[in-house]
Amino acid sequence: MIFDSIKNKDNYKKETEIYRALCYLEKIEKWDEVLPGMVIQKDSILANPVSFFSKEEKECVYEAHRKYIDLHYIIEGVERIATADVNSLQIQTPFSDEKDIGFYEGHESGCYLLKPGEFMVCFPSDAHKVGMMNTVPGTVKKIVVKIKIEK
Repeated sequence: MIFDSIKNKDNYKKETEIYRALCYLEKIEKWDEVLPGMVIQKDSILANPVSFFSKEEKECVYEAHRKYIDLHYIIEGVERIATADVNSLQIQTPFSDEKDIGFYEGHESGCYLLKPGEFMVCFPSDAHKVGMMNTVPGTVKKIVVKIKIEK
């Protein structure tokens, strides 16, 4: 898992796909500039705009992926994201290979408050509970980038 500011994107130059995604995200001025399924790199990096109203932690669940790395980049609002090793959690909904997602429950290893200009990278071992409010619910606009893992 990586938690950082887009200002530090150059720290990730050796992680080619992550760096390419961060360079793309840095140029975005408004959330609605990104269309669903925006291709950053053919067959391997896609971006999707996501807008939601944050909620209490008890209403959220962990998710994890196997084929893609998730990169969450905040444009507007504040989002709390909890993380845990997927192997330390209990299965809530079995993993779907077709949808590349499984849902889990359990205790966090860490919790992060993402603000505009900040991002989090979640690898397949990083279950992540997204959409949580900080102190009060609010609107969050973010870009979720899916980076395909080569196998």
